[in-house]
Amino acid sequence: MLAFPVGRFRRRLTPEQRQIVDRLRDPWALQVFIASEITYNFEPGGPTAYGPIEVLNRRTAHCFEGAVFAAAVMWYHGYPPTLVLLEAPEDFDHNLVVFYEDGMIGSISQSRHRALLGKPPMFESLRDLVLAYYPDYYSDWTGNRDELTLRGFSEPIDLRRFGTEWVVADEVWSVYRQLLVGVRLEKLFPQRDHERTYTYPEEHILE
Repeated sequence: MLAFPVGRFRRRLTPEQRQIVDRLRDPWALQVFIASEITYNFEPGGPTAYGPIEVLNRRTAHCFEGAVFAAAVMWYHGYPPTLVLLEAPEDFDHNLVVFYEDGMIGSISQSRHRALLGKPPMFESLRDLVLAYYPDYYSDWTGNRDELTLRGFSEPIDLRRFGTEWVVADEVWSVYRQLLVGVRLEKLFPQRDHERTYTYPEEHILE
C-alpha cells in the first residue's frame, strides 16, 4: 500500500502549520477547521487548483481544493484519501471526502453553501449520505430553492491512485483533469434500471 510522504509533507510546513495538521486527527475537527479557517475561493484572478500546502498558506479553497486538502490531512492521519463527486449537469458539481467510523459513513467538504459542508458519520451507505444533500442542492444559477439539481454521484475515488506528488504540489491540475476519467457514476433517481449507472460527461472533463 502506498505510504503517505510524511517527511516531504512536514518539511514544507511551518511549525505553526505542523501543529495545526497534527491536531486535525479527528475528521470533524478537520471539517470545523475548513468551515471556520478556510475562506471560499471564488477564483477572482482566474481558475486555480491549489495543492494542500497552498491551501494552508493562503487559507482559501474552493470545493475541489478543499477536498484535496482534506484528503491529504486524512491520509496523514491514517484514513484512506477517498473522494466522491456529486454531479449536477445543470449546476456546479461538488466534491466530498468520505470516511467511515464504526461502520457508518460521513463526509468533509468545502462549499460556498453551509448546507453542503460535510456531514457526521451517521449514514449506512454512500447513497444515503448523498441523499442527505439532495434537498439542499438547489440551482446555484437561478437561486430557486425548488429547482433541485443533484443528479448522481461517483464511485469512491482513492487519490492514492495518483501517487504522492499531489500531497506536496503547489498546484494539482493533473489530479483535477484526470480524476473522473473512467469513473462510473450512479443516478439518484433512474427511470429504468439499465440507466442506473453512467459515465461522467466527457465534455465537462475537458472544460
